[in-house]
Order: sequence, then structure tokens, then C-alpha cells
Amino acid sequence: MKYPLDRICVKSGILCPSCQRKVETGVVDIDEVKVMKALMDIEEKHKVLRNGEYVKSFMAGDQLILIIRDGVEQGELEEVSKHLARELDAKVRVIVETGDMRRLIEQVISPASLLGVNQVWLPDGTEIVNVRVPRRDRRYLEKNKSVAEELIAKLTGKRARITFE
Repeated sequence: MKYPLDRICVKSGILCPSCQRKVETGVVDIDEVKVMKALMDIEEKHKVLRNGEYVKSFMAGDQLILIIRDGVEQGELEEVSKHLARELDAKVRVIVETGDMRRLIEQVISPASLLGVNQVWLPDGTEIVNVRVPRRDRRYLEKNKSVAEELIAKLTGKRARITFE
């Protein structure tokens, strides 16, 4: 897997001047170093991770969101997230970065299904992403609706609203 920081710096915990600059400028958060180290540790067991690229990780509500790019299938992601959850002692959700907003939102609201995604333009010029979910899947998102909306907003750069139909 490709990482924004050097492997040696992450494994040792001592950052070189280049990696330290990335942390100081905000390209990489200091908390992400722990996640990268855990990923490097499980990379030997999950060979599929070698094809991917680490993008970002952050906390959303009570779970850690890990965003990776390229070469990882959805079924393999479940194994990786379970293994990472044990390593980091936190709930982990792995999301594959994609240019398709619909696919990205499906990963965020999973296991709920997605009816559609609409972009709503408000009179003040702002844009809201309206995510439509079947009413029967309300139980999956009831507790974490605001967390899912916040996560979609972070990933798309637009305000998000989940509605049940």
C-alpha cells in the first residue's frame, strides 16, 4: 500500500523532517500515524492491501473512517475492517474512494439501500445532496443519521440530508 508518510517513519514513530512537515502543515494528522502503522501490520495477512493507496482517516461519531483508493473489493474490505477494529480497538469502516458520488454514498449508508441521490439548489446558492433511503431501512440509520450526513458532507464537500421514503 502507498502511504503519504515514509514506512520507516511510521513504523518507528520518529518522523523525518519531510514527514514532520506534512504533519505540521495538516496534510496528515498525527492521529493518522497510528492507523497507518496498524495497516502496515495487517498488510502481511491481507495481501490485497498492497494494491491500494491510503487516502485519509478520521473519526466520525464513535467509529473510525478509513478511506483508501484502488484495487480492493468490497468483500475484502469487511475482513480488513474487522482486523483493523481489533488492532485499533475501535469501530472501523473502510471506504473506497471513487469519483462516483452514488457509489460513495452507498458505502457510507451500508447496509441500508439507496433509492437515489438528488442535488438540491437553495435560493441562497448553496447546494444540498439529498440522499433518499427506503423507509424499511430506517432502522439501519436511525441512530447514526447525523453521523452519516456529516460523513457524506466531508466526502463530497456539500451539505447532506438523508430522507426516508
